[in-house]
Amino acid sequence: MNGTPMMRFGEVLVVFEGPDRISWRAAEHGEWTLDGIWPEQTLRALLAEHIDSGSPLLVVLDEARHTVPVLREEWERAPYPVRAALAGAHAAARTEEAGAATGRTAAHAPCAEFAQCAEHGEIIEVRVPFLDWLPAPVRARAAAFLADSDETLARTPTALLPPLLLEDIRPQPQPAAPQVRFARRLLPGALTPARLSAAVRHIFTGRPAGCEGSAARYGGTAVAC
Repeated sequence: MNGTPMMRFGEVLVVFEGPDRISWRAAEHGEWTLDGIWPEQTLRALLAEHIDSGSPLLVVLDEARHTVPVLREEWERAPYPVRAALAGAHAAARTEEAGAATGRTAAHAPCAEFAQCAEHGEIIEVRVPFLDWLPAPVRARAAAFLADSDETLARTPTALLPPLLLEDIRPQPQPAAPQVRFARRLLPGALTPARLSAAVRHIFTGRPAGCEGSAARYGGTAVAC
């Protein structure tokens, strides 16, 4: 049940924010339980170093607000830190949704023991903490991009949208960590690893798509496309 939400294309890291950040482990009798939230502490430090060094990072946000159904017994077997983080994200999402619906902010307290909440049945919908591994100013950029892209999706027919909708940082005078870019996959099945590699190359180097793969060599020197 475990994958990884991160891919590497050369020096570029690509992270898929959302449910893939939740890791599971096998429990007794073939059952599963929540085990952790990516990234763990060591990798979190490496990601911070990657960003601080100015290295490129693409964060794909199309599943950032998706929830994961968890059985009550799976929830109760999970380590407390995992439940606390997921419960906090749940409360933050409820606060955001209530504010969007009413125009007012009404904070919802985290409930790390969902079993104590009458509104939760045998299946609990959880959500990972939104980009909690990124610095707050960069996370704010992501939230703004999600809101702007929601408006784009609402007013534009799907057939006229690209497979990958990319954040435009040009209007921002001094964006925080400009080497960190955000995108949404609008047609996930159409974005194969090869196409994603070409897109990453274009986003961060400006080299034309179709130039991915090994660079041609002439006289022992790599010829860049």
